[in-house]
Amino acid sequence: MDLTTIAKDVLALMAAEGISLSDNLSEIELTIREAVMRIGAKAVELRLAEGPLGYEGSSRACDNPDCGHDQKFVEHRSRTLSTLMGQVTFERAYYHCKQCGSSCCPYDQRAGLGSEHASVGLAKAATLLAAFDPFIPAATILQELTGQRLGDRTVHRVARKVGKVASERERQSALAMATWSVPIQGIEARPHRLYVAVDGVMVHRDQWNEAKCVTCYWEEPDGKGGVRRQARYAVRFESAGEFKAFVWSLAVQCGLESAVEVVLLGDGAAWIWEQVAGVLGERTICITDWYHVMEHVWACGKALHGAETPQTTAWVKERETQLWDGQYQTLLEHLEQERRQTRSGPKRQALEELSTYLKNQQGRIAYDRFRAADYDIGSGRVESACKHVVANRMKRSGMIWSNEGAQHLLSLRTAYLNGAWDRLWAEHPLRENAA
Repeated sequence: MDLTTIAKDVLALMAAEGISLSDNLSEIELTIREAVMRIGAKAVELRLAEGPLGYEGSSRACDNPDCGHDQKFVEHRSRTLSTLMGQVTFERAYYHCKQCGSSCCPYDQRAGLGSEHASVGLAKAATLLAAFDPFIPAATILQELTGQRLGDRTVHRVARKVGKVASERERQSALAMATWSVPIQGIEARPHRLYVAVDGVMVHRDQWNEAKCVTCYWEEPDGKGGVRRQARYAVRFESAGEFKAFVWSLAVQCGLESAVEVVLLGDGAAWIWEQVAGVLGERTICITDWYHVMEHVWACGKALHGAETPQTTAWVKERETQLWDGQYQTLLEHLEQERRQTRSGPKRQALEELSTYLKNQQGRIAYDRFRAADYDIGSGRVESACKHVVANRMKRSGMIWSNEGAQHLLSLRTAYLNGAWDRLWAEHPLRENAA
């Protein structure tokens, strides 16, 4: 039987059911899609009915590790799921342990099914939509794209469940830092130069908390004589001391151990250099983001000469040139000289604060050397990540997240953006004991 014959049979079936088709292409494709999906759902049911699903004999070892007895086969029980084709009903073996009361459907476990009435395929589609849109719009878009309906609360529960597994995967990888064990099978790149950029963004959970973001990026040949940039992300609500393990884990996956050069970019916050730099290795080149430094220079200039005045612009331009050309010591001397000549308390304070800030950056603002080596001196990559990984989903109007819910959804988003989506689902995240 060829494809043409099957297509004619579909049209004949639709005609027999009283379904007429116009010559409107949009109507034709939607109507035929609905018919084909009904046929597909029936085909799934027939295939599943061909053999006993999940039958492992009259008894099997109890899943409860504290039990030690056997579960006995009781019967084949039916289950109805919403799938990408439509609703499907099938039967599978059901076992029960009289000793501890636990029960199991082995087929459900092997198929990666959870407690929700959704197949893995439909749940995977719903979860992906929920990673990028609020749950109510995600449920609406799911129905529009697939023709299948899941309630927004179901979408929420499924996304949280899978996100919890994604978050735990991140935590387990970070725990490897305790023994400095490098997961060779998880290394996906071996770049010559690896950038690690760190920043943070506030998210409204039970209270406002900082989500710490790390972006690892590098260049690789694009196969056409040019280069393309690859980027991977991690976002965690952790203390600085805990977050460094997640930075290390992501950097290792991106080729930290083999990279010839490792560049750490940050906004000047002390915890970045005190916590993160140490786990990346002694050869790490630390650079304070140029634009954050200039924000401090501008703040001082405005305190001295007022906002948006020609004097402020000229003052800032001179200091900018000194920083750009690596005249760090000269700049500090000028700031100190100006401070001594200034009587105004607020102005003296502004000069002292800028001078202290620059001194605290030490060799991390040697922009002449960094530019000569063709290093990035701006952390725009991680700031962009804070926006499109975190803010675009987590900071919409009126959003308040639970502590766990925020982390689960962010881990879900980074799993997809990092190209780890299929690996996540290969772990059967819908199963009750997945995380």
